[in-house]
Amino acid sequence: MTFETREPISPNSCHLVAEFGEALLVPVSCIVLNFLRCNPAKFLPMYFMLTIASWKFQIFPRKIGLFFGRLLGDLVYFLLPFRKSYAGKNMEIAFPDWTAAKRKKVLRNCYQHFGMVLVDVLRMPKFKRKNDQKTVRIPQETIDLCRSHNGGILLSAHIGNWEFLGPALGLHKIKIAGVTRVQRNSKSDTYFNEMRSSETVKTIPFNAGGKVMVKAIKEGYFLGLISDQNAGGKGTPADFFTQKVSVPKGAAVFHLKTNTPILLGFCILSKDLNYDLSFQELDVKGLPDNPEEAIIEINRRYTAILETVVRNHPQQYFWFHRKYNLGNYKGLSRF
Repeated sequence: MTFETREPISPNSCHLVAEFGEALLVPVSCIVLNFLRCNPAKFLPMYFMLTIASWKFQIFPRKIGLFFGRLLGDLVYFLLPFRKSYAGKNMEIAFPDWTAAKRKKVLRNCYQHFGMVLVDVLRMPKFKRKNDQKTVRIPQETIDLCRSHNGGILLSAHIGNWEFLGPALGLHKIKIAGVTRVQRNSKSDTYFNEMRSSETVKTIPFNAGGKVMVKAIKEGYFLGLISDQNAGGKGTPADFFTQKVSVPKGAAVFHLKTNTPILLGFCILSKDLNYDLSFQELDVKGLPDNPEEAIIEINRRYTAILETVVRNHPQQYFWFHRKYNLGNYKGLSRF
């Protein structure tokens, strides 16, 4: 599974966390394989590795786990530079006024952040089991907003901890259907789908088809989409910092098909190491009558809001995929 998607919709990309986690959880012997550009998942039963790691991190207090998460992030930063060249290029494009030293500092903080996110994802069974409504703070306005609509689209991006969006809202009995991309490693795929699902939260494979997704919305589910990956020729253009990007059409298309709201929100890690999750209804007033032009305008509004959030929390954005024109990454190594 690659980091750029050519699909008109963008799935809830747990595979990004899975790949980051793969680089963190393999033993020393697999570090050698990684440097040789072999996939450790072909050699180890990832489902059992993830299950054991999850059990271990659930035993420790969360703050201790997050401390180890930061150390794991540093391990990847210094020893297994997971898509480091892509991330550096993206930051260079987005923040041309930053010094090289500042970009390097923020990038290291980014690795540490996603080390902590991985720990929290592995702790998610305990989060659900304990009905933990403190780790993820959701204002009552967001809960009321979701409950005031019988289905719709939940739109977010790869920032903060997007994997907590569904489970956290699910604790409040809000029905979520997250669109997911099937991973190459079937054991990892099974693990993460089991982890995310609950009584009110289910997953839909991205290749299930639009009819299945529309049906879920009509049944009162919020269709969860993460729409900030490169959609290539199937997306629509929008300004993101200093260059154009291609934005998946999915959220806009489903809005126009179902006439249901797009709720845009993010789950951001705060200084006290808890998350703040909030949603707002995306303004869709004054859209062009032409459907294609309306899709372009919806994506433009979404991307403008996302840029503001990323400016405020650059260390929490997943810079590791090839978001801009692929020519920017010519000659760059995955590492």
